[in-house]
Order: sequence, then C-alpha cells, then structure tokens
Amino acid sequence: MKLKVDADLFLFDLDGTVYLGDTPIEGAMETLGKLSAMGKKVCFLTNNSSKDKREYVRKLTSMGYPVDLWQIITSTMAAVQFLHTRRPSKSVYPVGTPTFIKTLEEESIPISDDADIVLLAFDTTLTYDKLWRANVLLEKGREFIATHPDTVCPSDRGDMPDVGSLMALLECSSGRAPSVICGKPHSPMAEIIAHLFDIPKEKIVMVGDRLYTDILFGINNGYQSVLVLSGETSVEMLNASGIKPSFVFDSIRDMIEDD
Repeated sequence: MKLKVDADLFLFDLDGTVYLGDTPIEGAMETLGKLSAMGKKVCFLTNNSSKDKREYVRKLTSMGYPVDLWQIITSTMAAVQFLHTRRPSKSVYPVGTPTFIKTLEEESIPISDDADIVLLAFDTTLTYDKLWRANVLLEKGREFIATHPDTVCPSDRGDMPDVGSLMALLECSSGRAPSVICGKPHSPMAEIIAHLFDIPKEKIVMVGDRLYTDILFGINNGYQSVLVLSGETSVEMLNASGIKPSFVFDSIRDMIEDD
C-alpha cells in the first residue's frame, strides 16, 4: 500500500467525507482501518455542537470502524477550551441542546440567564424564548461567541438551519456579530488540536468536503488539506472558489494506492 499524503495525524470531517447520513461512503471504513494499521493517528473533526461525542463513537463503530472517545473532536470542545483559557470564570447563556448544556456543566462553565457571554450553538431544541433572551443580553453589550459558522447542516430530509443562520438572525435583531467563532475554519479549533497532540503542523492533514470550513481550516492553520468530492463540493465549485487544497480526491479511499 502506498499513502499519497505524508502526514501523521489525519483529521476527518464526517458527513460528506466519511459517510452520507447513515450510509458509509464506499471504501471509507476500510481506508480508516488501513490508516490505523499504518500507525497513523485518525481523528474526526465536527462543527456539530448539538451532539455528544459518544453518539459519533457509536455511529462510526456500528459502520465498521471502532472508535475511541479521544478520536472525536467537536466545536463544543474548542469552545470549552477557549472559555477556560481566554475567558476564565466568565458565565455564559447557552443557546444549545440539553446535550450541549450538559457538556458545559461537566466542564465547569458557569451558566446564567444574566451571563457575561451569549454562547450560540447548533440548537435543534431552539425556542423563541431562547432567541429573545439572547437578543436582550446582546443589546446589553454582552459578548457574543458562536461554536461554528456553518449556515446549514445536511440531513436526509434536507438542509437544517445551522449556527451561521442563527448568527445572521441575531445580528439582524441585535446589531451584533460574534466576536469569536470556535469551530472550523477558525483558530480555536486548531488550539484544541495543539492542546491534544504534540505533532508538527506540517504533519497534520485536514480531510473534508467543504471548502469554506474544512479546507480553509487546513489552510488557515498551516496544515495540509485534502478536498474530497464525495460531499458538498464539485469540481466546478472548487474552480470558482479560488481556494487551493493540497490534494483533491474523489473520496478518501483514493488517498491510499494498493500495490
């Protein structure tokens, strides 16, 4: 087997890169297994801040690639790391799912209805009251932080409005945009990688199907980048974008050439 990408840590996006909904992309699980057998570190980077890491462990393991918790890295983790290191002891008003809020509590992030920070996550349990409370706090001048910038989250029913869409709503109603965004392609996500792994940047590769999150994350933070055409991005979109990934493959299985 010949590996076409010289890296020690492989960071994979999930939906559109490793699977589509509940269906693994052809050859993806086998490729992940081959990378692990080569001694490469394999992790999964997701901007989705609505779910618990254990859900991803169960999903990937059920698809045929056994996963440990340390391999799952989320924008929630990046946000927690940022709050602990850059905003210690500051309280947050979270707009997020019960799972997201439970994670904040487990990580000893102070939560308050009259918080220092409005922390916007991907909230599939969103209510008007949450948005209203967040808007009032922003009008009072409280800091605005978001977990990630994705405007939609793909699903088998069609695209779901994601954090980027809610950011636009709150910016319209309060006149405030986030001062910090934690997930891909922004630096707090790279800071959690540096915190977890002692690996030179040039030996890290980000693999994903989205130009404006996955590939820009690699480029912005000094990693190699692999665009796969198994999800959102087409060749035409790539050519029109001006973004230049290190490698382009049809899918992740093309990263390895069998002898």
